[in-house]
Amino acid sequence: MAIRFGTDGWRGIIADDFTFDNVRAVAQAVAGVILEDGGGRGPVPIGYDVRFLGRRFAEAAASVLEGNGVPTLLPDGPVTTPMVSCQVAASGAPLGVCITASHNAAEYNGFKIKAAFGGSAPPELTDRVENLLGRGAPRAGRPPESRHSFLPAYHPRLQGVVDRAAIRRAPLRVVVDSMHGSGGLILENFLQGGRARITTLRAGPDPTFGGTPPEPRPENLASLREAVVRQRAHIGIATDGDADRIGVCDEAGRLLSPFQVFALVALHLIENRKWTGGIARTFANTLVAERIARRFGLPFYDLPVGFKHIARLMLEKDILIGGEESGGIGVKNFLPERDGILIGLVLLERLAVSDRRLSRALARVEEEYGRYAYRRVDLPVSIERARDAVRRIREAPPARLAGLPIERVDTLDGVKLLFGDAGWILFRGSGTEPVLRVYCEASSRAAVDRLIDAGVERLGLAPAAPSAGAPRRRRPH
Repeated sequence: MAIRFGTDGWRGIIADDFTFDNVRAVAQAVAGVILEDGGGRGPVPIGYDVRFLGRRFAEAAASVLEGNGVPTLLPDGPVTTPMVSCQVAASGAPLGVCITASHNAAEYNGFKIKAAFGGSAPPELTDRVENLLGRGAPRAGRPPESRHSFLPAYHPRLQGVVDRAAIRRAPLRVVVDSMHGSGGLILENFLQGGRARITTLRAGPDPTFGGTPPEPRPENLASLREAVVRQRAHIGIATDGDADRIGVCDEAGRLLSPFQVFALVALHLIENRKWTGGIARTFANTLVAERIARRFGLPFYDLPVGFKHIARLMLEKDILIGGEESGGIGVKNFLPERDGILIGLVLLERLAVSDRRLSRALARVEEEYGRYAYRRVDLPVSIERARDAVRRIREAPPARLAGLPIERVDTLDGVKLLFGDAGWILFRGSGTEPVLRVYCEASSRAAVDRLIDAGVERLGLAPAAPSAGAPRRRRPH
């Protein structure tokens, strides 16, 4: 059976490989893992986002688990992935399931597994599920008739991190773009009753996401940027299809990179909240993360791509913040889990208790820790071609690229060529899509463009024109 769990779950095209039969087969394997571990714990939450047939796929998975004697819990409507994680912890469940393809286009759906601790399933858990695939026919059962709100398990987790009262007291103007995903009006409703004025765009669920992928990237956020400028808002916040990632723009409608968001959140927790702990980044994240850790004498960790690696570290060590290139960020006192809504609230707290102009806060970060440009190119190639191209770079890395000497080659996840303080470029096949990704951070946009062009040429796959998922920026990102 050709079902494989990638960086975060199994994903496929609806009615092609993401079918009811395959969902039932995966659910049977999940039930097998639970039964191998003795079962007997709280009901398994099975959530879903707004995608086509999401509720029915969730019910199909629930029917199989129930047929195996594993009780389940279904929500009363679409939920975010972090809400499922919180419900897992609240229910004392052995694991949780979310039917979502996260930021992927509307034709995709997916099957995410959340571990008992309320975070992304570690590889050993998904390996066990894969090993049980096809070993037995799915057992027929019935999904539970009752439906439950997952918000009572979610709101206390948010309140354990952010000072909701401080945000409500501040006369903030905020625009939220839920991108027609499951984030909906959650953030706006959470802050009701105060002086903060929240406007939510694209709050209504739409299985097509309005015709664009629900990924908070520049090409998908024109309406957010325009609304921020028009309403003279302090900040714009966007969440992806299942609301575990964030995009941000400042008061002038200028989009921040996920790297910049990471730095602002980390410094707020350190300087304003006086929290401590390690700083963890995945392999495609910013040089600034290490500089912040060094400045405050905090432990620093570099990890493979995928939030599951950060989640594991958060279980083992005191981690203040962990983040990945795609805008997935997690912080302490929540769960070992990323959450776009939570990170948006942390940024609002920062604005409430300090400088209300995000651009000034960012300027101070860049003055102290360095100003970098960032760009990512997605090359649509088969998994096999991507693997071969990365292997060729690994086996014969260049000594220079675009005129810059390569000081070090790191193969932790893909191949990363490091140019010291001048930046880096990373070549890596996606863990969830037939895509080869090229990431680059350097001292200027021009340097990034030159490195990307030279890097893609070195791969020998395609010209370096940006893909639909990663246009060239007008300012550093």
